[in-house]
Amino acid sequence: RFQDRVREAPAAYSAAPSALREVGPGTCIVFADGLRLDLGKRLLAALETAGFLVEESWRWVPLPPVTPTAKPAASPVADLVTGEGADGEQFQPSVRATGQPLTIDRFRKLLADRGFQDLRGDDTGDPTGRAWTEHGEIDQRGHEEGWKLARRVGEEVAGLVDRIRGLLDAGWREIHVVTDHGWLLVPGGLPKVDMPQYLVESRWTRCGTLKPGAKIDLQTAPWHWNPEVLIALAPGIGSFRAGTEYSHGSLSLQECVVPSLVVRAPQPRGPAATVESVQWRGL
Repeated sequence: RFQDRVREAPAAYSAAPSALREVGPGTCIVFADGLRLDLGKRLLAALETAGFLVEESWRWVPLPPVTPTAKPAASPVADLVTGEGADGEQFQPSVRATGQPLTIDRFRKLLADRGFQDLRGDDTGDPTGRAWTEHGEIDQRGHEEGWKLARRVGEEVAGLVDRIRGLLDAGWREIHVVTDHGWLLVPGGLPKVDMPQYLVESRWTRCGTLKPGAKIDLQTAPWHWNPEVLIALAPGIGSFRAGTEYSHGSLSLQECVVPSLVVRAPQPRGPAATVESVQWRGL
């Protein structure tokens, strides 16, 4: 039904970068690849149990919901990225100013040019500024381990809580938790759907870039970064490759609706303590 609604009214599906919160000084963005909505709920509960204050919201992700397309759109440099002139191969946009493919190094340079620290590992940076950090391996583990990702969920959520706690303890005022897409997980494999290879420039498990002028019976949608590029979308929970247990890239609520969290440390109770006098007691 969701796919039918998007087919009938494509304009109703909006994943505009303007939906992201404004990022001011003292804010660190934590990017968690593949933080599906249900895992976001688990993270929210774990953070509140740990005593943190959390605001929750949600948003639509860009189409197709794959990392090269959706991660830049979830970042504070989304307006510096474009797909103009690109053919959508591998769903990778470009740097607007130069037209070069948006590699990880160029993405980090855009962040630095905009005044964001790039925090890696356990680095906590300067909490008076703004920062971007990436944490967790949900998406990577899903692609590598299939259904066994279910065994990893607890440790992934706990790892995010620890990272957020470390940043707040270091003095950051707010932590914005963002992600790029959700996913489908079916033990034994998603149902196989056929798509002729000669009709597409590139084919992933749940989506593909159509060649110019190609006609296909499957549902299509414009690529987020360049509406002139059409992408083919797998119907239902189908996969273009047999035996795929973990996948994302087409239209389902599990893939397209993602959480956004804003985390703050609890306010101290009572007035701050001050030292009124000091007396040496010879101890």
